[in-house]
Amino acid sequence: MTENLLYAALALLFLLFAGAALALSSLWTRRFSTHSRALSSRLKEIALQRREGAQSQLLKSGAGLQAIWQQWILANAPGVRALGLLLTRSGSSHTTSEVMALSAGLGLLAWLLPTMLLTAPWLMSFTVGLAAFSLPWVYLMHREKKRRLRFEDQLPEALDFMTRALRAGHGLTIAIGMVGDELPDPVGAEFNTVFEHLKLGMTFEDAMAQLADRINSRDLNFLVIALMIQRKTGGNLTELLTTLSQTVRERIKLKGKIRILASEGKLSGIMIGSLPFALGGILSVLNPIYMSTLWITPSGRTLMLVNLVMICLGALWMWKIVQIKV
Repeated sequence: MTENLLYAALALLFLLFAGAALALSSLWTRRFSTHSRALSSRLKEIALQRREGAQSQLLKSGAGLQAIWQQWILANAPGVRALGLLLTRSGSSHTTSEVMALSAGLGLLAWLLPTMLLTAPWLMSFTVGLAAFSLPWVYLMHREKKRRLRFEDQLPEALDFMTRALRAGHGLTIAIGMVGDELPDPVGAEFNTVFEHLKLGMTFEDAMAQLADRINSRDLNFLVIALMIQRKTGGNLTELLTTLSQTVRERIKLKGKIRILASEGKLSGIMIGSLPFALGGILSVLNPIYMSTLWITPSGRTLMLVNLVMICLGALWMWKIVQIKV
């Protein structure tokens, strides 16, 4: 029991150090790149007066200093900015503090239960805790991907709607607002956000750049770049949007064909990756003494760790093969 607790504590420390290293690496690339520094300088100038007013109100209240420190920690902790961007792209209404608290709670609970109640080996507790810790992140990434795919499917219709509005004599800003009012979420909500930003005085380039950052779609990037170039050089905007709509539709068709052709490889990867775990579970039920060798002997633990690493590498390799860029 004491040895299992020691192993579990060492695994938890390793998890914390590894997560901190990854978060610091992500923080360095996101905070100190050229685009991030320019964006941060612009946002600081806009938010300075609002921040001073908010801090003065907090200092007048009873828990002013505590609230300021909490806000500072949440704003500067590693990985918080990436999590906030993921929440925005997924369309979630939760805050970063809620997701971080949920991840930490699930990870600790999944790590403590096998260790304290079932006296499971440290490797199993570490694996279960890491998987539980990453569940909210995996869910948000899955939700972000589904929202992005819906946006890409609705984008050709939005471009056709904008083309008809321009041919009817409306301006580009009015056409964007009409798309936001008429089309469903997510394309309607995002274009409506762009329209509101333009009404509040934001430049067209900044509003479209924020739209591209919120969606992270290659098809949308084509639209943003084309509109920015057209505003600087001029040209037939309706013809540009019509051509772009046709291009996006052809890309969607091609991606659908590739998805169908790659489905066999994906299914093979899922079957091969899940077969060792399914077979191990069946053998553990049928003959527990035979399978206990993997848990109680040092050679069995080493063999299980090596197999787990090889399974993960094989799954990543097969996933990389079926990811075909269009």
